[in-house]
Amino acid sequence: MEIYNPGSFCGKKILVTDTIKVSESECEKFFSQFNFLELARKICSLSSNLFLSEKVEQFKDVPYTDRTLCEAVILAAKYARNEKLTTPTDDGLRLVLRIASGEEEKNLLKHSDALEMMTLVSYEQFRESPMHMVSRAWCLFTDAWPSRNTIQPLKEIESIVGISYRSILFFAMAALKDGYLFPYDNPSELSSFFGENLQEDSHLKFLDYFSSRKTDWVNRSVPPAYISKPILNSEKIPVGKNEVVYFVPAVNYLYARVTTGIYHDLSNFYNRGAKKNLFREEFGHAFEKYVGMLFDFYLTSFDISREILYGNRQNRTVDYFLKKDNELILVEVKQSGIFSNAKFLGDHHCASNNLKNSVGKAIKQIRVTKSLIANGLQELSAFKNCTIVHSLVVLYDRLYNANSICKDLLRPEFGNLDDISVINISELESFLDLQNQNQDFIEILKNRAINYPTYDFNELWAHFYKNRVDNKMFLKKYYEQVMPQKA
Repeated sequence: MEIYNPGSFCGKKILVTDTIKVSESECEKFFSQFNFLELARKICSLSSNLFLSEKVEQFKDVPYTDRTLCEAVILAAKYARNEKLTTPTDDGLRLVLRIASGEEEKNLLKHSDALEMMTLVSYEQFRESPMHMVSRAWCLFTDAWPSRNTIQPLKEIESIVGISYRSILFFAMAALKDGYLFPYDNPSELSSFFGENLQEDSHLKFLDYFSSRKTDWVNRSVPPAYISKPILNSEKIPVGKNEVVYFVPAVNYLYARVTTGIYHDLSNFYNRGAKKNLFREEFGHAFEKYVGMLFDFYLTSFDISREILYGNRQNRTVDYFLKKDNELILVEVKQSGIFSNAKFLGDHHCASNNLKNSVGKAIKQIRVTKSLIANGLQELSAFKNCTIVHSLVVLYDRLYNANSICKDLLRPEFGNLDDISVINISELESFLDLQNQNQDFIEILKNRAINYPTYDFNELWAHFYKNRVDNKMFLKKYYEQVMPQKA
């Protein structure tokens, strides 16, 4: 099967493949020849190939993504049968993937706006390293979490899910290998290995919280079930087994669910109708501290200043000033970019409103701070002779097409944004690690602003630094803290 490359969009290569589009009756007829458990097992066996992969994965010349596998499992859950029927051959699985890709394309073509399609494709296909997500989440909920905060996230997570956060991360890691799993017969036997006191029902609590049954899996919810509940409870016991089998069609989605997804769980738990959400407020302080920890670790040749209070009302400047010689970078830190309807439905009206209330507020803060420096505010006198090289908005949540489509949505209200770049936390971690290896932080920013202004940073790294090694040295010690070790 041919893969076409008609061009690129802001550094993202566009690939087009032939898909198979079938009617619902044709789909039902095709999938009904297969045994559901065998078909789901074959589909999910491909999941581990996408783990840590940075290339386009293919099965017998058919490219597939995490979303393709989830669509294939949705079709299997809807139409495959429970009788002892055919187990799909490799050629059969190839056809399954082509039909699943066709279903993806059908959903995409419901949108007539090309930019909405690009947003949908971005959130469905792009991913970051699960190892980095785990390490970052652990750091945020431990070392970066201010001790004065009212909420203690590790305790809250355990009260919501019923098991410790370390156990959640361990069980997610253990789900990687085969694409399917059974409840552990005796989790407590693993206590010494995990370094956690596991109870007899701890793995079942994990499965119950992060899984859904077939009826929920096939519904088109927002976000989709494979995002909110990335483990599928088959409700079936395979021949020769004594436990129900669970399927994990996209391990990358499971890792996202137990890291950034836990953030959303806690945020929703504290969303009690008030204007302020206590968790989001306290997480904001932790995330701001986390960004500062990164700067302190990597930018050792910079003078780094935190937010400065000024005036009788103790107004606040941007969160960070990064000064080197007489050059200055202003940094404002925010949690979110856009929310579920914009991410999973491609709704640009929602995206525009979301951006105004997130990135837009950061832009205003940057512009106020610039004006204060230019007007000689006493509290900012340390920067009066500096040239402001650039400004960064740092987001916790991943925002795709941040410096192209998203900036276009913001321009009607905020005008020219060439002096400001939006970067998510994963990109910032890579950026700081990269500048340590190659060249100066400021020089990379200048080069990007002049030559690649619409590129997101991840695409810039792929385009300009093809042989980079993304070590993310800062995160390594946190991954080691989470990894199971024999006592």
